[in-house]
Amino acid sequence: MTEFKEIAHSGGKITFSITTDIEGNRSYQIGIRTSRPVPMAMIAVYALPQGVPVGSINMGGIGTPWNPPPFPGCYPVMIQSDSEGKFGHNCPSCDGYWRSGPWPNFCPYCAFRAEGYQFLSKAQLRFVRHYCDVLTQANEGDDGDVVIDMDAVADAVDQEREKPAFYVSEQSQQCKYNCAACEEFNDILGRFGYCSLCGTRNDLADFEVVTVPSIRERLKAGAVPQDCVRDAVASYDSFVAQYAKQFATLVPLTDARVNRLTRQRFHDLTDARTIFKNWFDIDLCAGMQNAECRDVELMFHRRHVYEHNGGEVDQKYLDDSGDTTVKLKQAIRESQETAHALLGSLIKMAKNLHKGFHVLFPPVEAPIHAFEEKKKL
Repeated sequence: MTEFKEIAHSGGKITFSITTDIEGNRSYQIGIRTSRPVPMAMIAVYALPQGVPVGSINMGGIGTPWNPPPFPGCYPVMIQSDSEGKFGHNCPSCDGYWRSGPWPNFCPYCAFRAEGYQFLSKAQLRFVRHYCDVLTQANEGDDGDVVIDMDAVADAVDQEREKPAFYVSEQSQQCKYNCAACEEFNDILGRFGYCSLCGTRNDLADFEVVTVPSIRERLKAGAVPQDCVRDAVASYDSFVAQYAKQFATLVPLTDARVNRLTRQRFHDLTDARTIFKNWFDIDLCAGMQNAECRDVELMFHRRHVYEHNGGEVDQKYLDDSGDTTVKLKQAIRESQETAHALLGSLIKMAKNLHKGFHVLFPPVEAPIHAFEEKKKL
């Protein structure tokens, strides 16, 4: 799908049927009809008559009563998905926009946590106000049916003509993925973020399923192992930097520590291990033998040689690495085996960082547990 493409509403017609009984009591029924050949999902929120959402409605199944409104006099407002069965959302904290399922718990960008109705998109909020205005006016008028034509909204996508006042559409973003922990669909700006349902970050899944296999395939196809080692270390450095930024944002830290986490690299394994262990009690090399850790540390130092010296040993490498198996100006090379071994170790280290991060910032367990049970069926 094209990035930032406008996605039409799923369409249909919403009908308010207003009646007055023999005692003069007014009441209304809400009907929704749709016949467009597109996916459609529906949620509902309670809103004040002024059009302010104040709670989510658990519509449940047939025969299951709704949860009561949080305040007397609320309107139940039905909100339909876009034509792909997804819902747009805006974060009330950072104003970030994304698409996912109906009821997010987290902003994928800033990790702000709130009730699902608080993440309605700006277009949905405009629709809620329009919906409440129409229902209020219908209640004050004659008996009969009043219709909100969402087909007209759906048909207005990509058209030059004037849009309806209650126009609703969504927009595709850049990274579409299903959360590895709970399977929730997310469509976010950029590449990395939190799952909006369970709060699990997607960095590890991307690193383990996309980045590392891509480098392994290059090795199998005959790529220069030194280049693959260089790129592997750079990719891991970027992986660590994403978590470092989150720690700098979410954990109260001194300016010096924030600067270290956000403005410097993590190519020095000894330094990186010290930082994450002493500051956050996360051992990047947990479960790894000393020899394996030493091999990784050596590869981190060799990255400098491959990236900056064309593979020739310089004095910095000798001083920093303590490698006594090579001499100054010697050209060093890797084998496919050492490059593959490095990739395996980097996955272990990435898992340690991801696990440690989510010990401090736990995901929501319910959707993760539901997905695990689903996989057993």
